[in-house]
Amino acid sequence: MSKIILVTGGAGHVGSHIIEQLIQKNPEDKIISLDNYSNGSKDNHIIGAEYREGHTKDIDKLIPETPNIVFHLGEYARITPSFDDIEKVYDQNIVGTFAVVEFCRKKGVGKLVYAASSTKFATNGEERNANPYSFSKAMNVDLINNYGHWYNLPYAICYFYNAFGPREKGTSKYATLIAKFEQQYLNNEPFTVIKPGTQKRNFTYVGDLARGIILTAEKGNGDGYTLGNIKEYSITEIAQAFGGPINYIDGYPGRTESGEAPNKAREELGWNTTVDILDYIKEFVANHPQNK
Repeated sequence: MSKIILVTGGAGHVGSHIIEQLIQKNPEDKIISLDNYSNGSKDNHIIGAEYREGHTKDIDKLIPETPNIVFHLGEYARITPSFDDIEKVYDQNIVGTFAVVEFCRKKGVGKLVYAASSTKFATNGEERNANPYSFSKAMNVDLINNYGHWYNLPYAICYFYNAFGPREKGTSKYATLIAKFEQQYLNNEPFTVIKPGTQKRNFTYVGDLARGIILTAEKGNGDGYTLGNIKEYSITEIAQAFGGPINYIDGYPGRTESGEAPNKAREELGWNTTVDILDYIKEFVANHPQNK
């Protein structure tokens, strides 16, 4: 039987890959994207999906259907710029997500799948209040867990770790690290690394993330589905993999380590990663030889 599936943030990096995989799995399903295009792009549209433009706080007006599944990724999703964009963070991540959760409760949606932030597990949980972005995401995890208890809302919460891969945004203050380094490589520029450069991240291929969140929708329940590559690399190691000079700059480095996290996605769902970031960079460099 065909389903109605809503992906908020469906024109974004991870959201577009979720839609692509959903259509490949079952072309008969009705896949709807709701995106305000603050960070998404119409270049990321996937043939076979329906795209609606608007803010998640207006979800009741924009989505008259009752979806079987709601994948909620349509939030403000950058750490460092969140200090300057706190009004946007509150509007999109607090006001918008409350509207989505209420929509799911009132409509009797089959399952809400939420993309939370891996910062929750850093520094024994202290990072949840380190910046406006992390704070808002932690608040939403609490909200959705409570809705599960208060209203028996079916839900599952995933945690993404540093997505990389096709459709990554490499320009503007919302650029992701790998895409930014790719642009600097192509422009023969030094790689800008925020000091000290030893801070480590679990870089995770976007196709693996999309597969993981779909698996979580199919088989997962409750909180704690972390989707991250087991291997950690420092930002300096990533820049060195591209080659060329490194320019260390002042700025907000984020957490020092990724932190210990639950392993439910691997243990319960059999999920794992298939692409290592250093192999991905090696292939990128091989496919884009520089004329120096």
